[in-house]
Amino acid sequence: MTCWKSRYRWSLISLIAAALLSVSTALHRTAGLEPAEAAKIPVTRLELLRILRSFVLPHPVTDPEHVLRWSRWRRRHQFHAATCHRRWNEVTAAA
Repeated sequence: MTCWKSRYRWSLISLIAAALLSVSTALHRTAGLEPAEAAKIPVTRLELLRILRSFVLPHPVTDPEHVLRWSRWRRRHQFHAATCHRRWNEVTAAA
């Protein structure tokens, strides 16, 4: 997979997630509120995202082996991204 395809794929996923959070927030705001809920501000997109993360995503692993493995992966990924970036700059400079 080329670099630009990966970048656009994650951008598209982020936009879809933001749209879903916006729709969920709007639906929550238009739903009938209980008297106890009427005294609170409506749920925001960021609050909904925080709640979703706390229930759906597992807590991060912090053992030393995992931290070192993640660091190696991240540095390898950054090297690959920098290589793709330089290659893209060479292509655009030649054009």
